[in-house]
Amino acid sequence: MEEARGLLDQCRIERAPVDLVRIARHLGIRRIRELDVRLDGQLVELGDGSYEVILSRHAPHTRQRFTLAHEIAHLLVASPDNGSMSCGDAPTEELCNQIAAELLIPTRFISDAAATDLDVSVFRGLATRFQCSLEATGWRILNMGQGTGALLIWRHRDDGSLELSASPHTFGFDAPFENGDVLDGAMPFVRKLMQRNEGLVTYDAPRNGTTYQGDYVRLNKVLLMYLKPEGNQTLKTRRRATSAPGQGELFG
Repeated sequence: MEEARGLLDQCRIERAPVDLVRIARHLGIRRIRELDVRLDGQLVELGDGSYEVILSRHAPHTRQRFTLAHEIAHLLVASPDNGSMSCGDAPTEELCNQIAAELLIPTRFISDAAATDLDVSVFRGLATRFQCSLEATGWRILNMGQGTGALLIWRHRDDGSLELSASPHTFGFDAPFENGDVLDGAMPFVRKLMQRNEGLVTYDAPRNGTTYQGDYVRLNKVLLMYLKPEGNQTLKTRRRATSAPGQGELFG
């Protein structure tokens, strides 16, 4: 990730959210356009040697930022030998995703951004601060050693059940749920979640016999939950009743 960190230095990025437009201009990206396209984004070389990035106007703001960072990464690692500006090369795409993560949530900003005692409000605040999705923020924070656990994003279904749509978690962490899992709305555990808009939660996982503790908050059409092994850390009991600024973009 030295390429990304060097670029942040060159562009004098000193605070979040990272000014991706400044970085793009530094690398010769002359235009950033939002169009009615099916792809999330595309990097195009122009005739004069400059570049433009095309973003889908239908994508939420946080997705557009990740796509722009990803396309910047393609330009950053491109060379005549490796063809990194082309899509479809799995190792290159993964490298560009890693660089994009470093550009969006730089390591240098994490030490003063993530609390030792992580909870839902911390993740929401960081997602707003860095203008990233909750899923991307959770993946980044948890796998940088800032905490252990899983950030679970449940979708409310019409029949009252919950379906797990995303679960960024710490590498090596034995998560109690998997993407696509559905919890019946009649389950006592689910009914308890629905009694309040937010609160603390304890879950005894039949899959591995582990007891997890955490907290949750219901937002619009999703339920956001953070779980970690019981006794790992003590959760704060004070909760904010209002939504974090910019929440509408977090789940767009």
